Amino acid sequence: MSGFVLDEFDREIIRLLQQDGRMPFLTIANKLGLAEGTVRRRVARLRSEGLLKIVGIADPFKVGLQTVAIVGLKVERGRIEDIARQVSALKEVRYVALSTGNYDLVIEVVVSNNDELLTFLVDKLREVEGISNTGTSVVLKVAKEDLAWDL
Repeated sequence: MSGFVLDEFDREIIRLLQQDGRMPFLTIANKLGLAEGTVRRRVARLRSEGLLKIVGIADPFKVGLQTVAIVGLKVERGRIEDIARQVSALKEVRYVALSTGNYDLVIEVVVSNNDELLTFLVDKLREVEGISNTGTSVVLKVAKEDLAWDL
């Protein structure tokens, strides 16, 4: 990142869009006492700087993806970023993080059922060289998922 500094208007625009990513710029402008064009330009700048993404997020359980798992991967440390890129390219993987602790990478896998999870763990991950060990936890129920950050 280029050291971009957020002012209070930027923070408020982000907070409002975290509540409703489809909130009209005019509504945001009215809430903040700004011109609609100002809000439009600020959102465009936040997006171009990579500070803001506006996306639709589906609940996997409600769209037929009934098995969600968190998988820890022990990998060859010298290849961690390459392995992270390879794992990120797998369609079943929703989230990849380099981490400390017991595992070098932590990923979230979303599939239709346990059979697909088994295929992913046994067949797909085997194709990625440099993974030495895995640990899998199946998500039984999501108690909280908040995609908004407190700014």
